[in-house]
Amino acid sequence: MHRTLELFWTFFKIGFFTFGGGLAMLPFIENEFVGKKHWVSPDEMTEMVALSQSFPGVIAINVSILIGHHVARLKGSIAAVIGTILPALLSIVLILTVLQGFEDQPVVHAVFVGIKAASAALILDTVLRMIRSTLHNRFEWTVGGVALVIVMLSFSAAWSILVGAVAGLVYYRKRKKSQP
Repeated sequence: MHRTLELFWTFFKIGFFTFGGGLAMLPFIENEFVGKKHWVSPDEMTEMVALSQSFPGVIAINVSILIGHHVARLKGSIAAVIGTILPALLSIVLILTVLQGFEDQPVVHAVFVGIKAASAALILDTVLRMIRSTLHNRFEWTVGGVALVIVMLSFSAAWSILVGAVAGLVYYRKRKKSQP
């Protein structure tokens, strides 16, 4: 029960202090569960993020489900998801009740411009870390580049995941055949 409560509290704090959506939460999630608690290895974190990208829904929620399950099975997943969702829910209710009528104020607009810029930097940091920990050879760089082009051409992200999965399967089979 201790880890379940700790999962809830850790995801609650991350959700409460992070602006910019699910991708902006990833560096904080990685810092807590890989760096501080050592409950997840760097490779497991990379796999969880990649797997979460292939599921429908918000990446932070998907990652929280996987980490929660990894740490404390079903109870861990439930605690992590509630911890991730609750701060956003409370914030939305608070903003709707308190800030109603202030959204057109220049100061409020300026604050959100700064928050968006900081969130973009956090997302870029996560992308660069994932590139360093994932793309090690020419094949991986090629698949990553093709996936990026597919997404940049406004195709569904599902296509880039499908192309990556097929390319990985072909690459694996080709390598398996060439080994004695």
